[in-house]
Amino acid sequence: MTTSLSSDVPVGYFSWAEYDIMAPVIPKSEKALAAAFISNCMASNFRLEALVELEKENIKIDSYGRCHKNRDGRVDKVEILKRYKFSLAFENSNEEDYVTEKFFQSLVAGSVPVVIGAPNIEDFAPSSDSYLHIKDLKDVRSIAEQMKYLAGNPDAYNRLLRWKQEGPTDTFKALVDMAAVHSSCRLCIHIATTIWEKEEKDSDAKKRPCKCNKGSETVYHLYVRERGRFEMDSIFLRSGNMTLKALEVVVLTHFKFRKHVPIWKPERPESLRGGDELKVHRIYPLGLTQRQALYTFKFKGDADLKNHIENNPCAKFEVIFV
Repeated sequence: MTTSLSSDVPVGYFSWAEYDIMAPVIPKSEKALAAAFISNCMASNFRLEALVELEKENIKIDSYGRCHKNRDGRVDKVEILKRYKFSLAFENSNEEDYVTEKFFQSLVAGSVPVVIGAPNIEDFAPSSDSYLHIKDLKDVRSIAEQMKYLAGNPDAYNRLLRWKQEGPTDTFKALVDMAAVHSSCRLCIHIATTIWEKEEKDSDAKKRPCKCNKGSETVYHLYVRERGRFEMDSIFLRSGNMTLKALEVVVLTHFKFRKHVPIWKPERPESLRGGDELKVHRIYPLGLTQRQALYTFKFKGDADLKNHIENNPCAKFEVIFV
């Protein structure tokens, strides 16, 4: 259980409950272009050097933390950030998936985050153009120029915040939805699933058949569950229509028939809950990490799906609804 999405049970800093991500944007009233809250002055990356280099590029920064402090830090951080065009979301290390409240509080505040940290920050962003990323010290000058340009061009700047009106991407929603199930519950689901699969392999008990013949076709018995739940539901797929689209249709039909309510429904901001329609974001084999499920895994085509089902009796899947 770590912040890594490749963990058995990822425990990130994101959640709908903790962060009012869709909070409205207010007019920017501070003269300084950016705000910083940095109190660990011994970070393992180059964030303090970058702050100094930004100031050398004539980027005025109000610093509320212990490092390079020039403002009183006894303030409500998010309320303060709302008044700045940019927030320095500088993490203390540059590790994959390590994205903390510095980034998510910036999103809440409607202050464009300028990021130093996770090299895959795009995986955590509500849209592809919602942040600026300093990957290395040599990037500081170009990022400073972008900040000055955006600050002087309201239309260009507002494009970085349009996700606040249009909504974040489905990928972002799927990421944050994961936290709708507490990490302790997800740990129990992970362990219970591991035990169940082991018992299933070891058991001599009579099992339901994984396939049967119906005329010239074979009907495959599959299992599926929504991510964040333990119990599996049975679905059936015919060999004559063993396609990715057919799998999605069968899954949707099954859960619609059950009047299924996605697990994230009570957690999401009302503006992002949508109606009663279900929308599939991902269907993937049970047992993948969340990094694989959200970003890297994809059946290469219908033949790949067919091969998976034929080689995994009673194949098990998880579905992510958005």
